[in-house]
Amino acid sequence: MPMTLTEKIISRTADRSSVSAGDIVVANADKLYIKDLRFSKKEDAKGLYGVLLEVLESMGKKNVWDGGKIVVNLDEQPPRTEKRAEGQERARDFAREQRAVLYGDDDGGIGHNVFVEHGHVTPGEFIVGGDSHTCTYGALGAFATGIGFTETVGVLATGQIWLKVPRAIRFEMTGKPGPCVVGKDIVLWVAGKIGYEGAINRTLEYAGPGMKEVSIESRLTMCNMAVEMIAVNAIVPADERTAAYVREVGGGEYAPLASDTGAKYEHVHAVNLSEIEPQVAAPEYPANAHPVGEYKGVKVHQGFIGTCTNGRIEDLRMAARILRGRKVKPGVRLVITPASFLAYRLAQNEGLLDVFKDAGANVTSSECGLCVRPSLSAGEVCVSSGNRNYRGRMGPKESSVFLSNAATVAASAVAGEIADPREFV
Repeated sequence: MPMTLTEKIISRTADRSSVSAGDIVVANADKLYIKDLRFSKKEDAKGLYGVLLEVLESMGKKNVWDGGKIVVNLDEQPPRTEKRAEGQERARDFAREQRAVLYGDDDGGIGHNVFVEHGHVTPGEFIVGGDSHTCTYGALGAFATGIGFTETVGVLATGQIWLKVPRAIRFEMTGKPGPCVVGKDIVLWVAGKIGYEGAINRTLEYAGPGMKEVSIESRLTMCNMAVEMIAVNAIVPADERTAAYVREVGGGEYAPLASDTGAKYEHVHAVNLSEIEPQVAAPEYPANAHPVGEYKGVKVHQGFIGTCTNGRIEDLRMAARILRGRKVKPGVRLVITPASFLAYRLAQNEGLLDVFKDAGANVTSSECGLCVRPSLSAGEVCVSSGNRNYRGRMGPKESSVFLSNAATVAASAVAGEIADPREFV
């Protein structure tokens, strides 16, 4: 029976010869990601680790299913709330006692970026994580999806999770992205095409000859935002770019997988990448996306470059190209937060941080940053390279967040209003 790439991965981890959309299976996880906040007792009275220990005791066990397959990350450095600090203390205890992999301090940053950069994703793997943007890892040809508190405890104890095999939507990419068009613009265009509820409990598969023209960093962005369309996961078949990246970061050996000819898709959308312009998503959904020209002239008070979506070195280079030799307009705040300390150090070595500082931007340490922290007052407008722009995301409901790629954020900070980055290069 012909299968999609996602179905092939699920069938392998469920020890079945084949699966099809709608099947309910029990899958064996290859990896589990958990962020520090999940360990806080302010998230649950006993905390994730406390609940897990009770479950393990009821099973006659003391240890998780496989500590070496569990990656814990301290997302916020340094912790700024009691909730986060307490969660990090418990996360360190868990990692030490259960022999899990722990990242924090100078080898950390935002967990989804750290997970990929440290070689924890291998094409064909089945990965779950205690955060909605775990779907990011599909960019390297893995099945990856976010899970909740209870499911996380279950995987920690057993290494297994049940799921319903999702139906698939395929985007057949052709052409080549134009100037200042990257993964963020592609995924915003996709969201605008199918709507904010256009992929409920579905798989998004990005494939076709055009994907050869899309960088790994851009693929990560495209898969990262699958959850903003309420998809289970997004995936890109592994190719030469994938193989080169996996070798670079020290990932494992793998056998390339692809969807079979004749595999069933709910929809197949043809996408000519050369026709996509830089996109901007207005409040309050990423799916409210249109070409940047439709929003030119909207006054901005703040620009933010960062997050697990667009704080990678590709994004920092794009922003530096716009900002070099220019100044942020007086009265506008531009905050730049590299997504990981690896990206931070690369930017430092390439002189990008000096470009940002000379332009008047505020460069911060690597963390989630303003994506999850109020920074706007009523009536203010932020152009963000992040992933969510619902009312109240970055401040009171009377503030507004527009989403774009990093180049558009930089150009808008210089202009003091939403601007087309192609006019600055």
